[in-house]
Amino acid sequence: MLKGLQYRETTSRTESRGIDGMAECNIQNRTIFCHDNLDVLQGINSECIDLIYLDPPFNKNKKFAAPIGSIAEGAGFKDIFREEDVKSEWLTTIREDHPELYRYLSGIMGVGKKYNFACLAYMAIRLIECHRLLKPAGSIYLHCDPTMSHYLKTAMDCVFGEEGFRNEIVWCYTGPSNVRNHFPRKHDVLLFYANRNFSFNRDAVRIPYNEETIARRGRIEGSQGIISESAETLQKRSRETVTRLFGAGKVPEDWWTDIPILTNQSERTGYPTQKPLDLMKRIINSSSNEGDMVLDPFCGCATTCVAAEMLDRRWMGIDVSFKAYELVKHRLETGVADPHDTVSHGKEIHMRTSPPTRTDLGAGYREQKFVYVMSNPRYPGEYKVGIASNWQSRLNAYQTSDSDRGYRIEYKLETPYFRELEKHIHDAFPNKHEWVEGDLEEIKKEINNYRG
Repeated sequence: MLKGLQYRETTSRTESRGIDGMAECNIQNRTIFCHDNLDVLQGINSECIDLIYLDPPFNKNKKFAAPIGSIAEGAGFKDIFREEDVKSEWLTTIREDHPELYRYLSGIMGVGKKYNFACLAYMAIRLIECHRLLKPAGSIYLHCDPTMSHYLKTAMDCVFGEEGFRNEIVWCYTGPSNVRNHFPRKHDVLLFYANRNFSFNRDAVRIPYNEETIARRGRIEGSQGIISESAETLQKRSRETVTRLFGAGKVPEDWWTDIPILTNQSERTGYPTQKPLDLMKRIINSSSNEGDMVLDPFCGCATTCVAAEMLDRRWMGIDVSFKAYELVKHRLETGVADPHDTVSHGKEIHMRTSPPTRTDLGAGYREQKFVYVMSNPRYPGEYKVGIASNWQSRLNAYQTSDSDRGYRIEYKLETPYFRELEKHIHDAFPNKHEWVEGDLEEIKKEINNYRG
């Protein structure tokens, strides 16, 4: 632990609904959770987060650790995914709630290395929770590299919808490389998705024009008659005047070469995968507003949290290591975030070691899902009995695999006892895998008479 550092265990506020009808956030501003992020995500109220940035392990099959003597000494993580670590309840939830995603994961099991499936399953269940947490105007950026970017983009299409895709941003950087049999790999990928009502602050992230660009633009505009003065006269104008005529600068395109990997020594903590503050500031400025809530479920050395604080956003971070809390507190209190920043100093950083409890569901809430009965003419006397949050989506998933589109929902019942009821039907009728044999009316009667 950093010398003299203390923390206070805090509890979440109990809040209901805001004036806009959405659930208010049940997490205090400036909170770091030191716990498995899935448990924490599941305890946050729905539709209460404005911006999510994730920088998860990249599936490099390596171990990373901060060097001895650095601020982040003791921090590290295993970038290793194993099939045996995939929990059956993850796959059950994905199958019931996101059938298209489940089919995709099932296909990945036969493609490439087994740890690709394990990585995707690990990420998929967390992306589902992130989707639930985002406000209707919310945005999400998933930071990855070419190791998994192609797999993760399809997974995000399944969760956030293809219509939610905004950009595949390539963050380019330079650095030493001794590779001999391929081009040096010097870029990361940011997958940017957003909900339907998202906002994008173009002016907040414009890159100021340099003198050469201003002169060039002046000559072009002058030749088109838009500017009556000569190019020479235009070049003599002050930068403020040219900015007024042509705008504050250029909106970054989807390849970023102007943000170095990490050259500011005052920012360095020693954390092995630390990202620069300028990268996080661009993301936060473009896709959130002052007072918005920013979430980083893999906050590591807490750069997202530090940048959010500097830009007057509320924030929360999650990491399995206690070091994340130590680092964000240290960086804000000592000015590592910004030597000139005095606004953040002295503000309390809250640390919690247990997941929060949702306050937007009401007392005694139990999740409800549909138990459905599905038929296909090719299987007379047999019926698929299963569970789905969205039975229409489940039907569509089956139809896409059937050229005759012969699948049909014969019956459905929404119930909080969906798992018990599904098991009861499979116990009451002869079955093979997820299909049961019997008379349809008898199956429906058994469903209706079930009392738990």
